[in-house]
Amino acid sequence: MRTPIFIFNSLDLVRGGLTKAVITRANVLSKHFNEVIFLTLKFQPNFNSIVEQLYSTGKLNKNVKVINLFDDVMGNKSKRLKIFGSKAKHKIQERGLDVFTDKRDVTPSYRYYNNGLYIKYKRFDKHNILKFIDYFSEGRHRYRREEFNDSGHLVRTRHMDLNTNKPKLDRYFDPQGKCYLTIWINKEGQNSTTLLFGKENQQFDNHSDFVSKWLADKVSLYRNPVVISDARSTDNVTATINAKKIAVLHNNHYKKPYDGSNGSKHTWEPFFKNVHLFDRVVFLTNEQKEDITTDIGIKSNYVVIPHAAVDKSNHKDATDYSPYLAISIARYNVQKRLDEAIRAFRYVVDKLPNAEYHIYGFGEEKSALEKLIKELHLEKNVKLKGFTDDPTKVYQKACCSILTSDFEGFGMVLTESLASGTPVISFNIKYGPRDIIRDGVDGFLIDNKDKQKMADKIIHVMENQTLRQQLASNTQDVLTRFSHEQYVDHWVSLIKEI
Repeated sequence: MRTPIFIFNSLDLVRGGLTKAVITRANVLSKHFNEVIFLTLKFQPNFNSIVEQLYSTGKLNKNVKVINLFDDVMGNKSKRLKIFGSKAKHKIQERGLDVFTDKRDVTPSYRYYNNGLYIKYKRFDKHNILKFIDYFSEGRHRYRREEFNDSGHLVRTRHMDLNTNKPKLDRYFDPQGKCYLTIWINKEGQNSTTLLFGKENQQFDNHSDFVSKWLADKVSLYRNPVVISDARSTDNVTATINAKKIAVLHNNHYKKPYDGSNGSKHTWEPFFKNVHLFDRVVFLTNEQKEDITTDIGIKSNYVVIPHAAVDKSNHKDATDYSPYLAISIARYNVQKRLDEAIRAFRYVVDKLPNAEYHIYGFGEEKSALEKLIKELHLEKNVKLKGFTDDPTKVYQKACCSILTSDFEGFGMVLTESLASGTPVISFNIKYGPRDIIRDGVDGFLIDNKDKQKMADKIIHVMENQTLRQQLASNTQDVLTRFSHEQYVDHWVSLIKEI
């Protein structure tokens, strides 16, 4: 009779490890509880279409209901379907203005001049749907941005600080163009004073009060709610809710160098401040549980539930792979240290000129990684392959997979690789590799983030196919050590018994 409720920032089609893990758990729980709810807090112009695509592609079970804060307080649901469901038409040419194409942008973008004065900038998507308009003053300061949804309708206007060029006030619009919500943004870039317009106008001195009230109102609608916070950014608002509460720890809590020698990250303060208010704290690894126990003391509400390894291999022939191919699946960001992997692979290519390294992912570091690949003259060997929806197929092509992150919370890519029959060569970081990889049995752990040692192991596995086959033959044990059945039992029991 419990109702699991996830307090989460946003769901999306292109997903990182955290979102993937949370959706997986929601899908599991939807088979055991009458209702499973997502309450998401981030503004998404195309929220409804994203959720519909998650349902239609089978990534999210249709029994899991998703409610977004901004979408919910907008109201006008019947009119919204009628108006937002139609395409708004926006012309490129405007009477009296001179238009220049921005050739630097990959999507259709245009600059507009009025009698020689630059006044606005428009960007369209590949389907010629308007995404945003920027407006400029005579001093070429951007003072306003209008944002549009995937139907081309205005959904948000951002008013800019002329000194910092960052938003200082956001206004949100319903299908009829009426502002239903205004949020002031402080100098730190955080939402602050919030005004909600409606039959009864409401003012909140800080945004967290607005979020907390909305969450409390929503949670109160469900029977025996159990609310789950999977990110430290949602711990504060989750802790205020009058219901059973679970915090799930997905990442390393230590500051750089992430080994405990320099204390905990400030972003984890909401968790440590509220840890006593959570009925359960779920760790993904025993190692992190031991570290936090050492740091703040043992608590009776601690429990370890690792992610499950799922068999999606279809029992493919274990010898059908490229012996000189290594792969990584990771976001292109600083934490993943893909630059270190690329530098290590320079050593590999020096010994094995035909070796290749394919990196599947997405993120803000893409340009920097492309530049590094070029600098190291690895264009023929190292490829950024973009996001993949089929990690098993990718892993099964490779001789081995590589993990070079600064830190992880668990490292689902490790169990995914092993479950696919592909050995892993990983830096021995906190947390995950030590719990998952059995050094010399189904992969290798590299101490001290040593690029040369990483390269040596990759070369060793690529050159010694007997060794590679031996490692691969041991990988399937991960399906027993991190079984899906145990994962389901632990989570279902936790929700029922809390």
